[in-house]
Amino acid sequence: MDTLKAIAGRSSVRAYTDEQVSAENLNTVLEAGCAAPVGMGQYDKMHITVVQDKGLLSRISATVQQMMQRPGDPLYGAPTLIMISSAEMPMPGLDYADGSCIAENMQLAAMELGLGSVIIWAAGIAANADPELKKDLGIPDGNKAVISIVLGTPAVQPPEKKLGVTIDVNYVR
Repeated sequence: MDTLKAIAGRSSVRAYTDEQVSAENLNTVLEAGCAAPVGMGQYDKMHITVVQDKGLLSRISATVQQMMQRPGDPLYGAPTLIMISSAEMPMPGLDYADGSCIAENMQLAAMELGLGSVIIWAAGIAANADPELKKDLGIPDGNKAVISIVLGTPAVQPPEKKLGVTIDVNYVR
């Protein structure tokens, strides 16, 4: 797939079927994430947790619902959640920047495979706030969750999009 077409076509999906992501597709998504740039090449400071256990997904969903005080499933019924965590980095914010690069690579790969995805920021907040949940997720000691995505087959195909400048831009020349 053309890179610009993939970038234009990627959108946030907020409704999924029950169909689990195949092992092959999941591996491709994870490989794409692992190909992302990481500041100072410190890949050993990053960690990826894949959650497909329905009970644990329900627990994460309930924790996020309680924290955010909003109804509905904040994981949108997706069968897979991928949480990216990081050990302490030498520069502030580098953990979030690296996690975001990893997440976006995974989302672009997912789009190419016909899968949907959306960032679930609050899942990481929930894991960091609940030591028992963090432990059950297998997040390494000393790491904090920085960003998560959910992944699955979209219940409805997103509309086709084209590239365009939609954010205010100023030029300093």
